[in-house]
Amino acid sequence: MNINMLKGSPVKAVLRFSVPLMIGNFFQLFYNLADSMIVGRFVNADALAAVGVTGPINSLLIGFAMGLTTGFAIPVAAAFGAGDKAKVRKYFGNAMFLTMLMSILITVLSVSLSRPLLRLIDTPAEIFEDANTYAVIIFSGTVFAMFYNVLSAMIRAVGDSRSPLIFLIASSIVNIVLDLVFVLLFHLAIVGVAVATVIGNAVSMVLCIWFVRHRHPELHTKKSDYKPDKAICRSLLSMGIPMALQLSITAIGSLILQGAVNSFGAHAVAAISVGSKAENIVNTVLSSLGVALSTFVAQNRGAKQYTRIFRSVRQIFLLDLTLSVVASLILWFLGKRIGMLFIKDSVEEILSLTDTYLKTLACFYMALAVLFIFRNLLQGLGYGYTSAIAGAAELCGRVLIAYVLASRFGFPAICLAGPAAWILADIPLVIIYFAKKRKLKQQFCAEEPAA
Repeated sequence: MNINMLKGSPVKAVLRFSVPLMIGNFFQLFYNLADSMIVGRFVNADALAAVGVTGPINSLLIGFAMGLTTGFAIPVAAAFGAGDKAKVRKYFGNAMFLTMLMSILITVLSVSLSRPLLRLIDTPAEIFEDANTYAVIIFSGTVFAMFYNVLSAMIRAVGDSRSPLIFLIASSIVNIVLDLVFVLLFHLAIVGVAVATVIGNAVSMVLCIWFVRHRHPELHTKKSDYKPDKAICRSLLSMGIPMALQLSITAIGSLILQGAVNSFGAHAVAAISVGSKAENIVNTVLSSLGVALSTFVAQNRGAKQYTRIFRSVRQIFLLDLTLSVVASLILWFLGKRIGMLFIKDSVEEILSLTDTYLKTLACFYMALAVLFIFRNLLQGLGYGYTSAIAGAAELCGRVLIAYVLASRFGFPAICLAGPAAWILADIPLVIIYFAKKRKLKQQFCAEEPAA
């Protein structure tokens, strides 16, 4: 069901659009959460650490492609808001072409670089082979993850955030059931959870293809729509590449930080892995509001409804800050309990380190809310390059922690890496927004009456 972003209450439209995104993101988390919970509880802590240590590598090599496909949806949303159906189809066709090229490249690179990257971050010897096995299988299924992400982004770009949720629920159920079957019945351990994840991604991709063909005529294409068009590809890449760089640069920082974490041993690796899972659960609410805001702004920018855009920003910003306080309270009081879901024997050292990590994050969650709002707002306004700037600032924060503070202050310093990255990313985003705000309002006032 499409949500009309161009009429009615802006906040209500963004909330209605974001709720399916939030639920969908929770289910998407199940892919890796299910892997971690099942190997952590039914295999051992080393298997949990092996799954966790691949996270930064996965974000580095596949995150680039995921950011790229998400960025492709911004021009589509703007064309849809402008009512230009022919351009929507052309953007869609060219996005599919670029996604296929990128999926081939990422698969080859990720599989071939798995071992070197695991060595680069000093992966503990006792988990190295399991980590490499898990990574190679996951990377081999990159094409399914990429096409699911680009197709679901396109469906959301035309105002339908509910349908991708249904597909995620279905694929998550498939993933969890196969995890249990492969681990408990066939005793495949790491191999089983990795294969289950790939199959789950393939299911969600197939469902998206079917849905686009049967329910979204605005995305129906002709053969000519897939022919590369320089102007269209340039427009897609101008939004996709900065978002991809932002995710990749952030992932490089996480990869560097992972090397520092690995030096503290397998228990520290497991604690950060568990803490990150709890962190991601509460992050989905803030990130979903950000994605909804980006789609809302892009559609209204295409329709030249600029007053509507600025009227919504303050209200959504206050809403996001309020939710960040709730997220902080959850991490502070329930973080350790969430961590217990992932560990079979509730290893006290791991849980203590996890609790320290999550309580540190809880003190800085308002900075994360600022990051999500301003980054997605500027993306929706067409300033895609701001994502790369924010990503570079995040990288500086994580490198500072890994190379300067971790060696001096130990594990507590590692816990400050995320907050340092958020605060440093906030600074350029806020400066850019207020620097552009007056110019944008003057431009919009000139264009809006004609529209």
